[in-house]
Order: sequence, then structure tokens, then C-alpha cells
Amino acid sequence: MSNCSLSLEQQIQQLNDQLTIEPASALSNVQGCLITAKEQHSPDAVLQCLIIAARAALQLDDLKLSTKHIKAALKFQQTLDNDDNLAEILHIHALIYWHQAQYYSAQHFWIQSLEQSAWSDGASVQIESLIGLGNVWRETEEYGLAKIAHELAVRVANATRNENLEIQSRILLSWDLHLLESFAEMLTVLQGAEDLLKRTPNNAQEAQLWDFRAVALLGLKHVDEAEYAADNAYALADKQQHIWMKTLALMSKARIELLREEPQLALTFLKEAEGLAKACHANYASLLARIYYKQSLAHEKSEQMDLALNSFKLYRHHSIEHIRARTLQLGSDKARLSKHQLEKKARKLINRIHAQHAHESGRHFNRIISETLWWEQLVQLKTQLTKANYSVITIRHPNPDCIDACAEIAHTLCTQGDYLAQISSDRLGWLVDEQSASAEELYRILNQMMAIYPWQRKGIAPNLPTIKIQDLLTFPFTLEQLEQEDEQQGDR
Repeated sequence: MSNCSLSLEQQIQQLNDQLTIEPASALSNVQGCLITAKEQHSPDAVLQCLIIAARAALQLDDLKLSTKHIKAALKFQQTLDNDDNLAEILHIHALIYWHQAQYYSAQHFWIQSLEQSAWSDGASVQIESLIGLGNVWRETEEYGLAKIAHELAVRVANATRNENLEIQSRILLSWDLHLLESFAEMLTVLQGAEDLLKRTPNNAQEAQLWDFRAVALLGLKHVDEAEYAADNAYALADKQQHIWMKTLALMSKARIELLREEPQLALTFLKEAEGLAKACHANYASLLARIYYKQSLAHEKSEQMDLALNSFKLYRHHSIEHIRARTLQLGSDKARLSKHQLEKKARKLINRIHAQHAHESGRHFNRIISETLWWEQLVQLKTQLTKANYSVITIRHPNPDCIDACAEIAHTLCTQGDYLAQISSDRLGWLVDEQSASAEELYRILNQMMAIYPWQRKGIAPNLPTIKIQDLLTFPFTLEQLEQEDEQQGDR
């Protein structure tokens, strides 16, 4: 690779890094990189520059400029002898339509993007397209379908170890569950997102997580815990000056005060939320309608009936305005006439992707899941009590190569109901769908396999791993508790 090509590649990488934090600078700097790419006759670099320009303009809400760049990218893509970037180009087209509330056109492009990502091995674009489809279904009030799409996005992100997109998918899935009033399940999904955020911190995602946690706890009438969550969401949103998130947190705080029969304090929060909502550009009428409805309830509880009536009239006005605007946008969407065909095609695609990740036919270790999902599954099984028929086997060794080999050995013994994961740097956890004598027999077989395994041929010292078996209900809830238990037993 020439120095010129290397330099161009580095410039594109820097632009991609800059895109998330300074889209205006990325948009400005990409023009020079685009000229260089054309001068060096580098088709891939030209395409990458056009995609970066389209994404940057989209982040800056310049839909016209974003459309111009992405159409240029699509036209240029058609001159190439590969389709490596086509899925991403289609995805950006979908995002542009999404921002214009033309949901069926967005759905049409996300379906195409999903199809293309299967050919180009674009896991990230596939996840983003699933997220997009789920969002379309949520906005068109198909909450069950939205849940299916976002659940699959979580599964694909987890399988491909894309933690950022898994967090995003989990937060959106919790939104679907909120609309379906599955509040307890919301908390489980959000706990998985919180565990991931410990490794990849993101203040915006953390604020969303706390806000949805507050909503879930309110749904379960856990008022004090909801207040703690709402306060955290508000503090994080205020720190980042995230107006939309701050408004939502204030609305949660107002709901808490209404449940506590403190309508005047609720009105204080709602007045602040109203002022912030008027500074928001997106879904302005929808957000204000929700605020005025809560204000009406608060005034009514304070026996201020005239004020309650005025707030209700404002609620009606903004609700009708929102419905009218949405109807006009959907009516102008050229893809609306093929709604049922789009939905049918999307369902087929989702079923196909779901089948791939349910059976993982192309992977050797299809029973291995992530650490986060393993602990989540453990907690779910523990809470089932009468249904749980599981034991837990742990395998421990300080050598990572040995842990990999142990995973390979254990995987050969796994069946459909088992869950295997590396739960720490030196430990495997195996949730075995067996109990009592059957589990003990499996434990004995595993020890025999470890004893006869040719460790030296693999270049691994022949000191055997430590293997333990425990009952599901007595097994610790967290890795920290497990490590403390080991220390008490002198296992270090």
C-alpha cells in the first residue's frame, strides 16, 4: 500500500471518529478528502467520503444536503463491481425518510438494507436496519412487531459483540415493552443495558436508561425507586443539556408527585417541562399534548377547575395538530399504498434472520452466549423456582488458551436448553438443563474429558482447570459474590 493511500485511509478513519462528536467539522473536512480520493482514483475512498458527508449532514438536520450526498453515493456505487457499501447507503436513505416522518418509505429502504446486509456481511447495518424497522412499527402503533424487531436487534448485536448497538436496541426494546405495559420485563432488559454501559460508558444512553427505568418503576407503583431513577435521568440530561431527555425526566417527576397527591409540586415540574418542550423541534405538538394533559390532571386534583379546563383545551389543540401533521406526512408517503406488502416482506426477513441466530448453523459454538446474557438468564431461571430444572457448572483456569479449549470441550456436551459463557477472564459458566444425578453424571464426564484432553499438544501446561457444580438456587447472583465465595473457600 502506498504512503498516499495510507494517508487517505487515515484521513477517512479520522473523519469517521469525528462524525459522532463534531459532525459540522467532519462535513467541512470531508470535502478536501473527497478531492484527494478522486485525484488518486480511489473508488472506495470516494464512496466512503460521500457516505460520511451524507451522515454528517443528516446529524446536522440538513436533509436536503444529506439526500444530495447519499444519492451521489448510490449513483457512484452503481459504477463499481462490488456492493460492499450498498447496505449502508440504503440505510441512510431510510434514515432521511424517517426524519421526514415518511415511515413506509423508510421501511421500504430498511427492508432493502436488511436484504443487502445479508450478502455483504454487514452486521452493524443489519442491526441498525432492524432498529429502524422496529421504530417504524412503534410509530405506526404496531407495538408487537416493534418488540419482535428490537428483540432480534438485541440478539444479533449480542452475537456479533456490538455492545453499543446492543445497548441502543435494549433501550428501544424497553420502550416497546412500556407501550405493551410489560413493566417487569422492561427492568430485566434495562438491567442488561446497564451491565453493558459499565464497560462502554455513554452519558446519553445512561440518561435514557434511567428515564425508562423510572417509567417502568412507576408502572409497578414503586414510587421511591422511580424518584431515584428520574432524578438520575434529570441530572444526566441537565449535565449534557439534552433538552428532550430533560423534559421526559421532568414529566416522570411530575407523575411521581401526582401519585403522592402533591399536585402543586407536579405543576412546578410540568411548567418547567412546558418551557423546555417549546424549545424542542421534534414531535413538538405530541410532547406538549402530553404535558398539558398532565397539567389538566394536576389542576383538577388541586380543584382549580378553570385552569384544568384551559389545560385540557390546550391538550386537545396540540393532539389534533399532531394527528393532522402525522396524517399529512403519511398521506404524502408514496410507499403507503404497499404497506401490507412491505409488512409481509419485513416479517419474512425477520423470520429468516431470527432462524439464523436461533440455530447459528454457520458457527461451531452456537450455545455460547455473552457474559451479560448469561447472568440475565441465570436471574430469570432463579425467579422461576418451580420451573427451573438447572444446575451450574463453573470451569476456572488462569490461562486464556486453556479457557478457550475448555469452552470447546464443554460445548460438545451442551444441548438445546443449555447456556455457556465466559463470565470472567479466567472462568466459564455453564447453565446445565439437568439436576441431581443427571447433572452429577455430566459433571463426572466433563472431568474425565478434561483429564484425557491433549493439553501439551495445544502448547498448554497440563495443570487441569478447577471444575465445580452447584445447585441453581444456591449459586450467587453476581460475579462479585461468586469471587467472594471462592475467597472464603480458599480457592485462590
